[in-house]
Amino acid sequence: MNKFLTTIVGCIFCCSSAAAQDWQLVWSDEFNTEGALDKATWNFEKGFARNEELQWYQPDNAFCKDGFLVIEARQETRENPLYKVGSTDWRSSRKNIEYTSSSVTTAGKKEFLYGRFEIKARIPTAGGAWPAIWTLGKDMEWPSNGEIDIMEYYRIKDVPHILANAAWGTDQRYHAKWASKAIPFTYFTGKDADWASKFHVWRMDWDETSIKLYLDDELLNEIPLSRTINGSLGNRANPFKQPHYLLLNLAVGGMHGGTPDASAFPMKYEIDYVRIYQKKKEIRSGEKWLDNNGEHINAHGGGVLYHEGKYYWFGEHKSETTSAALVGVTCYSSTDLCNWTNEGVAMPVSDDDSSDIVKGCTIERPKVVYNPRTKKFVMWFHLELKGKGYEAARAAVAVSDTPTGPYRFLRSGRVNPGRYPFDMTEKERKLKLNPNTYKEWWTPQWRVAVNKGLFLKNNLAGGQMSRDMTLFVDDDGKAYHIYSSEENLTLHIAELTDDYQDHTGKYIRIFPGGHNEAPAIFKKEGRYWMITSGCTGWDPNEARMFSATSIWGPWKQHPNPCIGKGADKTFGGQSTFILPLPDGEFIFMADMWRPKKPIDARYIWLPIGFDKEGKPSIEWKDAWSPK
Repeated sequence: MNKFLTTIVGCIFCCSSAAAQDWQLVWSDEFNTEGALDKATWNFEKGFARNEELQWYQPDNAFCKDGFLVIEARQETRENPLYKVGSTDWRSSRKNIEYTSSSVTTAGKKEFLYGRFEIKARIPTAGGAWPAIWTLGKDMEWPSNGEIDIMEYYRIKDVPHILANAAWGTDQRYHAKWASKAIPFTYFTGKDADWASKFHVWRMDWDETSIKLYLDDELLNEIPLSRTINGSLGNRANPFKQPHYLLLNLAVGGMHGGTPDASAFPMKYEIDYVRIYQKKKEIRSGEKWLDNNGEHINAHGGGVLYHEGKYYWFGEHKSETTSAALVGVTCYSSTDLCNWTNEGVAMPVSDDDSSDIVKGCTIERPKVVYNPRTKKFVMWFHLELKGKGYEAARAAVAVSDTPTGPYRFLRSGRVNPGRYPFDMTEKERKLKLNPNTYKEWWTPQWRVAVNKGLFLKNNLAGGQMSRDMTLFVDDDGKAYHIYSSEENLTLHIAELTDDYQDHTGKYIRIFPGGHNEAPAIFKKEGRYWMITSGCTGWDPNEARMFSATSIWGPWKQHPNPCIGKGADKTFGGQSTFILPLPDGEFIFMADMWRPKKPIDARYIWLPIGFDKEGKPSIEWKDAWSPK
C-alpha cells in the first residue's frame, strides 16, 4: 500500500476511534512536504543537550522526505566549539563532536492541556540508539514542569527496553519522582520478529484524572494525577495540569543509549505523523462537570461574570451532607465555558461567631458584577444567619479588587427599610392591613391583602425580605437587584447605587402573591425577559417567563419557555442565571438540586433560542458547543 493510501486509511481508523470517545483533531503534522520542517510549528535544540549523550543537535539532521519526518543520526567528526582544556563538564571536555542528530520541539508554538496524542513512527534499535517521544510542561524548571515519556527506547544494564514514564518535582533541585514502566524489547519481538522494521503507534490519553500511555493500543502505564504533586520547589503544584509541548529526538549513546554500532549509521528515526486530539468542547447538562483538578465543580446556585475575555463562575460551595456554608463562595474561570479552572474560595466564611457570615450560616445564589467607575467587583448574595432557619431573609454584599477575590464582606440586612415601592400610590400606602386578620393563607381575602401589600407593610420598618436573587446591569450601567420577597410571594426589582454597593430606595413589586423565586433576567433588542420558578422547595417545577419593555414594567407573563421532553419540570432543574455571550447569544443556567447529597448537585446550561417574533425558548440538548 502506498504512503498516501496508508495515511488515508490510518486517518479514517484513528478519527473514527477518536470520534467514538468524543475526541476531535485539533492539530496534526503529516510531514507531507519535502525538505525542512515548518518553522511556525517546530523549534530545534542545538548543541549537547543532556544525559552525557554523544550527539550534537543541529537542524540539518531533521527533514521531511516521502511523507515522513526523518531524524537522522550521523557519525561525523568536527571541532567542538564548547571545548575547554581541562574542563570537567561533559559538554566542554570533549575536543571533538563525533555524532550529530536532531531534537525538534513545539515549545511556545504548539502547547496543549490534556488530549490524545498519537505518533506513528519506526524507531531505530541498533546499538547507541536512544529515540524518544516526550512532553514537557511550559512553566517551571525541570522536573517541576513535569515530563511525560510517551516513548523511550534505551538500554537498562545493556538490555534494550521500551519505556513509558512520567516525572515530576521533589524538594531537591533536579531530582525527580518517577512513575516508570520499562518493558524488555524482547516482549515485543517475541510477538513479532519483524517488529523493528515496522511502524507503530504510540498514544497518550491525558485528562484531568490520569495519564495513560499506549503502544499499538496496549496500555503500558497508567499514572493517576492524584500522585503527581510537586515538592516544595514546584510549589506543591501538579505539573500535569498545565499545557505541555512535544519533543521528538534521536540521541546517541550517553547514559542509556549504549555503545554505538558503527555499521548502523546513518541511523534513521522516521515519524509518519503527529496527531493531537482533544475532547469536544461541549456542555453536557446533568452530568458531572470536572474542573482542572478532576473534581466536580462546586459552584451551585451561581452566576457568571465575563471580564476581559474570561468567564468567572461564582457559586455556593456545598458539602456532602449539608447546604450550610462551611467554606464560602467558590470561583472558577474559563475562556471557553467548557474547561474550568478552580480559582479557590472567592469569599470564605468567617470563624468569628459574631460575624454574619460565620461558618454554618446559609449563603445562596451569589452573583458578581464589575463596576468600571470604581474598578471594584461587587458580590451580592442571599444570607441566612446561622441557626435562624430562613427568618433573616437578608441581602449581603462584598467587594474585591480582582475577579477571583478575596472578597471583603461589607454588611447584610433587609432591603430598603422604610421605603415603599415607587409605583405604590399614596392611597395604597395609607391602607391599614392587620396581619392578624389574615392568618389563614390562600383565601380570596388573603390574596387581595397580599396584593395590596400585607407582607410589605409588615416588614416596612426593618426592610424587605430578600431570598432567591440575581443581579442585572443594564446598557446604561445602572445595576439592579432582583429578589424574591414577602415570604417568597412577590418579586422585587430594586435599583442599586452607582457603586453597586447599596440600594437607592427605588424599587417595584412584580406579580404580588405569584409565588415566584429563582429569578434570572436578560435583555435582548430592547426587551427584558425574566425566567423564574414556582416555590416547591428542592423539587423541580414548571418554569415561568415574563417580559417588559422597561425594567420598571409593566411586566407581562408568558407560557413556560421550556419545550420538549421534561419541560414541565424545567428538565429537572431550577433557574439561577442567564449568561449573555459576547456574540449576542444567551445561556440559561439552572441547578438540579440533590438535597440528600448537596455537593453532587448537577448543572443545566442550555442555549436560548428565539422564534420569529423574538420570543425565547429553551430545549433540552444532551450535548452542545458554545460558539
